[in-house]
Amino acid sequence: MSLPSRPPEAILRADGDPDDRGAPGASRGLESDGEEQERAQARIAGEQRLLEMLARGEPTSAILEGVVRLVEGTESGLHASILLLDEDGRTLRHAAAVTLPRSYTEAIDGAAIGPEAFSCGTAVWRRERVVIADIEADPLGALFRAQALAHGLRACWSVPMLSSDGRALGAFGIYATEPRTPTTADLELLERCAHVTSIAIERSQAEEALRRSEAYRAEAERLSRTGSFGYDIETREFTLSDGACEIVGFPRKPRPTLAQLASRIHPGDRERVADIVRQALRDGATFDHEHRLVMDDGSVKLVRVLGGTRVAASGRIELVGAATDITASRRAADELQQAQAALMHVTRVTTLGELAASIAHEVNQPLAAIVADANAALNWLAADPPDLGNVRASLNAIVGDGERAGQVLLRIRSLLSRSAPHHRLCNLNDVIRGVVPLVAPELGRHGISVRQALLHDLPHVPGDPVLLQQVVLNLLLNAGEASKDVPPARRRVVVSSLVERRSSGSFVHVAVEDAGVGFGGGNDRARLFDAFYTTKENGLGMGLSISRSIIERHGGKLWASENETFGVTFQFAIEVAP
Repeated sequence: MSLPSRPPEAILRADGDPDDRGAPGASRGLESDGEEQERAQARIAGEQRLLEMLARGEPTSAILEGVVRLVEGTESGLHASILLLDEDGRTLRHAAAVTLPRSYTEAIDGAAIGPEAFSCGTAVWRRERVVIADIEADPLGALFRAQALAHGLRACWSVPMLSSDGRALGAFGIYATEPRTPTTADLELLERCAHVTSIAIERSQAEEALRRSEAYRAEAERLSRTGSFGYDIETREFTLSDGACEIVGFPRKPRPTLAQLASRIHPGDRERVADIVRQALRDGATFDHEHRLVMDDGSVKLVRVLGGTRVAASGRIELVGAATDITASRRAADELQQAQAALMHVTRVTTLGELAASIAHEVNQPLAAIVADANAALNWLAADPPDLGNVRASLNAIVGDGERAGQVLLRIRSLLSRSAPHHRLCNLNDVIRGVVPLVAPELGRHGISVRQALLHDLPHVPGDPVLLQQVVLNLLLNAGEASKDVPPARRRVVVSSLVERRSSGSFVHVAVEDAGVGFGGGNDRARLFDAFYTTKENGLGMGLSISRSIIERHGGKLWASENETFGVTFQFAIEVAP
């Protein structure tokens, strides 16, 4: 926006070039050298007081009022005003004034800055000094002319207040009760006072930002159950945040001692924690560990502590870190794990219910063979003379069929077990061999053959055999479901094992491949592992979701890929035990 046309002398005055003796008609008379010297000494003393107030950290409001009084005390007929730039960066808010009438300060409060925004608003907009020598005549005085003249204010000069990084903080203005330009001394005083005021305001803003930051941090610590700490190795003093004090159960003041904090650590964890701290101090290493705290009421908290050493500004070594109360989250995780284990058990029971006919067939076969062999043995015994060789053969067959039936029942019992997961070294070939006999008869009813392509001398992996059996069982049933309605030539399922060697280690892969219907259209592929998603009419939609959860709990990965011709291959990989 362009400025309105003004007389050259008005523009000169607005640009801040002072006339040492004032505008025509604004003469204040000659002053004696003694009076000028007294005024200068008063200014110096006032500025010294302001600097002392700053050094003492007195309230910003008191400093701003002191600056205003300093200006107004140097000469009669002067009124000072301090306006601060609002957070919106567009308006000025009244901050300090002593002798200016309240009705006037209220009138200018909230005025927007701009190229024609009176003296202070224009100074902030231009980021330079602005002088209005005659409010009544200067076009720049139009915005608040009526209010200013009504209060006997005839001239005004302002400078913007800037922070150390160049941000506009507000404006410092001086009003005169007669039209005139400021003297060089007036402008020097204005600049110095504006500078002092800028320091005070910037300090106040920094303190407010720090208080706000501390409040945010304290609230964040409370919500997240975290806290920070520092330990001075030389003075052996702890500094704890409010959140850390809440976790350890000590008041922030008086500061807890090392012995008090150590007494909070569970006796079973103290030596381990001490070793971790000693290593951090010796090697400068960071640490991340969990340990228990015993509170005054006997309750136990579980905390996670992260920290390390640093060199402070003083040159001393400090131990710093953060602590998080994970008691509730760990309890919730344990409860979730128990719920997941119960769900896995329900899924296994449901799956075995679906295989009831196959299991009955698998058990009935050895039982029928036992009956037949027993009858044969009786017949051989009834012969004259008894054929003991055939009797012995029949009894051996009975023993073998009995063991076979017993193995089937053991596999069923293990899958129905609700015991806690127990990881040990296991061979995934054995896992597969334990499951296939349970599933093969069911798939065979639909004309689906199951072939095993297992790598000889497969290395062991750490895991829970029962849970891994559940995964293989789910994948085989899933493959059978996808294959039962395709042409007979494609009704086959291949379960295989292999070893993949990478730079990071060796991994055992188990793959279940079918030539069935594939992923199909829509979102089937994206939602394969979603809980409760199923394409089966009576399915629970938990098999694949639980399978992935089990494999991930074993530190592995389960995924599916479409075959080049027909069907899908599901496979999982678990790292070989070191």
